[in-house]
Amino acid sequence: MSEPTLYEACYIIDTSLDDDEIQQLLEVVEEAAVEGGAEIVGTRDFRTRRLAYEINGHTHGTYKLLYFYGDGDAVQHLLSEMGIRMGIIRSRVFVANPHAIVGGVGGEDEDAVSAAEAAEEAEAEATTEEAAADTSVDVEAEEAAEVEEAPEAEEVVEAEEVVEAEEAEEAPEAEEAVEAEETSEVEEAPETEQ
Repeated sequence: MSEPTLYEACYIIDTSLDDDEIQQLLEVVEEAAVEGGAEIVGTRDFRTRRLAYEINGHTHGTYKLLYFYGDGDAVQHLLSEMGIRMGIIRSRVFVANPHAIVGGVGGEDEDAVSAAEAAEEAEAEATTEEAAADTSVDVEAEEAAEVEEAPEAEEVVEAEEVVEAEEAEEAPEAEEAVEAEETSEVEEAPETEQ
């Protein structure tokens, strides 16, 4: 007989279940694996998370991993049992890579899990800080635009003053031209009468 394969069963539990219902569901999943001929190595809780997309109206779920040694029959039996349980939103079974398992399969290394959780929290804080920084940059950009608009307004006022001054200088010239025309008309008028 061949050596059993290490499998990883990933399943998502409905967040509306209470703690007792979740515990019963975990026991049912483990019993189903054992009934199928699997040898359970360990379980891992990856907490409640937002789903990448909505699944049957659910937007959040509690992720669980079950590591076990077994064969194809154990996988089929486990998948069929998880498929009929109402509290399980989605389930998949993969061939596990023992070198890629964070913290080991038996939960021996809780430091690795704690480090991963701390990294997620730091990432969430960084995202919040980036959002706040983007908001302050927008405010600063608006203020800079207002400051840039102010010199343009001053230039327009100065240009209007120059135009008014030129018109004021042209006004006496225009009055002199009108007076000169009137004088020439007056001078011409007597000549026509003679």
